[in-house]
Amino acid sequence: MRVRLVYTDHLVDLIARAEAASVRLARARPDALAAAVTQARRESALLSARLDGSPLSDRTAQAVDAGEMPGTLELSVAPAEPDRGSWARTLRLEGLPTQDVAAVEYANLLACFDAEDTVAADFFDHPREALRALHGLICSRLVAPDVIARPRGTAQAVHDGAEGRMIFRAPAPEAVPALLEDLVGWLGRQTAMMPTLAVAGVVHERLLEWQPFEAANGRLARAVSRVVLRARGLDPHGLSVPERHFSADPMGYYTEVAATARRGDVGVWLERYSEAVLDGLESVADLVDPQLRPRAHARGIATLRDLAAGTTVTTPEYAERAGTSLDTARTDLRALARAGLVVVEPGTRGLRYQLRG
Repeated sequence: MRVRLVYTDHLVDLIARAEAASVRLARARPDALAAAVTQARRESALLSARLDGSPLSDRTAQAVDAGEMPGTLELSVAPAEPDRGSWARTLRLEGLPTQDVAAVEYANLLACFDAEDTVAADFFDHPREALRALHGLICSRLVAPDVIARPRGTAQAVHDGAEGRMIFRAPAPEAVPALLEDLVGWLGRQTAMMPTLAVAGVVHERLLEWQPFEAANGRLARAVSRVVLRARGLDPHGLSVPERHFSADPMGYYTEVAATARRGDVGVWLERYSEAVLDGLESVADLVDPQLRPRAHARGIATLRDLAAGTTVTTPEYAERAGTSLDTARTDLRALARAGLVVVEPGTRGLRYQLRG
């Protein structure tokens, strides 16, 4: 599998910062991490389901968490018919109470999260088996056993859930087996010298772009990328929740996959993915190790005081307003972002920030 990638200054900086946050987390007390793991487990499952269009409600998720609705619904899982392309039809969910189904989806994602540490232990030695195991957990009681981890036999496309507009079309079904074999080979032979964030991001993008199975491709892509982060030690506990960023702009998440497929270069996608992972790692590191959290400089607060919420400011604009160098401006804006006063705009390579309300 060929991966075209140029390591921009922004991507290199994101990788370095993620590694620094990982070191901080490695020094944290286990009891301090326990609550963060519980939160990450729940939030990643909830948001991943919704990114795939699940109607999962907060109330249903809370019921599953409390054991009141444990997701034991028995669904009909007869072998899938070749022409069944939609999620609901492939999974035999038509006519069933939506929150009952959503409870099963959520419970499956929690089970997947719980199994990831074990799967990560030999992921790079046996990636094919790992894909099968994760897909089986995500699809348990939702699809027939013969569908799990079987390359799809139907044409698929990713659509905008709100308007139904097609965002991109996945490769033809006959191409999928060879693509999966290329991915397995790449994971086994060509990733040793690549940064962990790059490997995880590439796997994430390829599974989204190819849609290799009949169902659950988005959930699988997010789970596998998290397993890579665990396996390579960057996020061994699964603390980062990049789904927060993706859910804030789901259209941008999927259109970036389409743009990557057109360009053939994963650089911009990796920057967007790395920003999402880094935000999660730094947020938890700041929570469990607050003494090393960067403080928003008084200069930064004063510089942005007169700007309205929602205003966008670029790094050069900030530098001019504050009378600082670009390097100082970048440092100030990062500290402001960590303090929650501004948020970096995805896809802008860390050059544009928006003021929070």
